[in-house]
Amino acid sequence: MRIFSDGNTGVVFNYGDPLFYQNEMHSGPAPLPASFLYGQLDTYRNVWAQGRIRLLIAVLYPFGAAALFKIPASELRNQIIGCGEFFGTHIESLNDQIASSPAIQDKIWAAERFLLTHLQNPPKYNTLVTKTIDIIHSQNGLISVAELTTLTGATERQLQRKFEEQIGISPKRYAGITRMQYALRMLRKKSAHLSLAGVACESGFFDQAHLIREMKNLSGLTPGQYLSPQNVLAANLIRLVH
Repeated sequence: MRIFSDGNTGVVFNYGDPLFYQNEMHSGPAPLPASFLYGQLDTYRNVWAQGRIRLLIAVLYPFGAAALFKIPASELRNQIIGCGEFFGTHIESLNDQIASSPAIQDKIWAAERFLLTHLQNPPKYNTLVTKTIDIIHSQNGLISVAELTTLTGATERQLQRKFEEQIGISPKRYAGITRMQYALRMLRKKSAHLSLAGVACESGFFDQAHLIREMKNLSGLTPGQYLSPQNVLAANLIRLVH
């Protein structure tokens, strides 16, 4: 499976067969723990499954990881970290509960209760960051940093520093990811009136070639590969076909 950035971070609970990923510390695929966090990703990551895939993924708001784990989001960038690093042995009972609960809603409730408990007394969200994110989403990522500074009254340096601290990436990078996800949503809808060139134009890319190039930079895939039958498991997680 391939995971790439959608502008959010997340916590993954695996109650199926083992997962593996490419770790810089290992020459081959390294095993993933039963639950793990992924931070903001500058590039895609491959995850391998041997057997049945059963995942419960809590997708966090862009600033959620910094609030939940109480560390600068920049320290989580491009990282896949076992939840035991943050929650100690408490996570093991949650993993067992998720695995043994017969109904998916029970699994969701267990994860929600655990995460909300650890979110008690979170740091205050920076209003500059949340306002900027709202603006970026309202424009589907089609906005420059210069325009953001005008609309928020902040300097480019202030935006950069706060985004790195609470989101983990720059506002320019976040806007670019938002724009690509907007294009992918249109692709998934398979709008009859829009060709690939039309999607590129609608989502603010110079032309079809530019869209394809940016998508390959983000996900390593072409639009055709992304839309292969039954490949898309989530907006930023797909099953690779060999």
